Amino acid sequence: MRRSSCLKGLALFSCLAVSSLAPLASADVKPGDLIDQHNWEKAQGLLPDSVLDWVKRGDMTLDVQDLKFDSSQFWSPSALNSLKQNVGKYDLDDEETIVDAETRSHPTFIEGIPFPAIEPNDPKAGAKIIHNQFYYKYTLGNLRFPFKARWIGESGFEREVECYWRVFVMVGYPGARALPNSTGLERLGIIQILSPFDVAGTNVLLWRYLDARADNTFSYVPAIRRVRRMSSANRSDAFIGTDMSVDDAYAFDGKVGAFAWKLLGKREALLPFVANTPQLIVRNENGEWETTKDVKGAKYSYEVPGKKGAAWTPTNLVWIKRQAYVIEAIPKDPYYNYGPQYLWADAENFWLCFKIIHDRANQYWKTFWVAEMPLESADKTMHWIGTGTHDMVDDRRRHASILESISPTCQFTYYAIEDQNDYSLAGFQKLCK
Repeated sequence: MRRSSCLKGLALFSCLAVSSLAPLASADVKPGDLIDQHNWEKAQGLLPDSVLDWVKRGDMTLDVQDLKFDSSQFWSPSALNSLKQNVGKYDLDDEETIVDAETRSHPTFIEGIPFPAIEPNDPKAGAKIIHNQFYYKYTLGNLRFPFKARWIGESGFEREVECYWRVFVMVGYPGARALPNSTGLERLGIIQILSPFDVAGTNVLLWRYLDARADNTFSYVPAIRRVRRMSSANRSDAFIGTDMSVDDAYAFDGKVGAFAWKLLGKREALLPFVANTPQLIVRNENGEWETTKDVKGAKYSYEVPGKKGAAWTPTNLVWIKRQAYVIEAIPKDPYYNYGPQYLWADAENFWLCFKIIHDRANQYWKTFWVAEMPLESADKTMHWIGTGTHDMVDDRRRHASILESISPTCQFTYYAIEDQNDYSLAGFQKLCK
């Protein structure tokens, strides 16, 4: 009886969410508008309720602009080609893993975006969009970058932890096609904690598979000087004490099959960008593509003396009116720390910009959001979207965690040259010594 009531409640919430997808007062929002607590109604229907509440409270001001580039072309060359080549080529099985549409077998390699055409009435549309957002990043090859996790309270900065993130992808871009992959891996990753001293040396190794197998996660804690295998349920636990979990990276970094997905609709939305003009990427002597120290990074209110608004609010973003998909995600694991989650994805490139998190009692809890950053080479032959911000706001605690993304002090390296052996268990143990 209790479970039945809960399911009815979730169904009612989904119906309400769908009914709210119609735009309300958005017709008069135009580039050049500045939306704050005095005219917040202009953004009604264009933002998640939690974000609109920040504007109403004076936590955030929206600078509405337009893009100064053709965003439809901001894909890697092979990804752009896949938007035609992959239409109808792939499907999902009952476990939400990707299969060949004709043979129903699991492909060992996928190049580009697996589901370029999203049909709104497809019951699997939500899960397909989430797969697409993963593959957009895979089309950019191996990735490595330093980042800083910051704790921000209402009074400002509290603590900072320096980290390093490396990803080795086995699918998505042409350079991965020849990689040996007998175990059916989708990607591998390593998170290193560099400072301060109380957490320095902590490392995490992540393996994700192409099929329905759960992620393999290993951690090294210096205090015990041992590598320990972690439960997949730990992915919803707090990451090094922040307001975020491992699954919150890029708004969603969990296993697609671990959730029930539903596309609630497509709507007009105001989505955040760090810049509305492309930021420069350059090719280094190894053939890798890097951001530069001149890149525009997000500037937060706590960093600007006398600036009004919540301490964790970026002050220099631009907000672009674009089409967005709204997707519901319900965790299948009854012990997962989150309840229903609602994700807003840029309908053009599948980039996740917002995640509205409810607790297991279906009460609103937190909002995670990511600002897009356009990147382009000087000769305009290479261009894509990068990560401009990683922000989690816990509205119950009035507290936030920020992962500094692309900035003058955090350069990203795309198509990075990495040794696959470093991501084996033996290689990880060597790193931890």
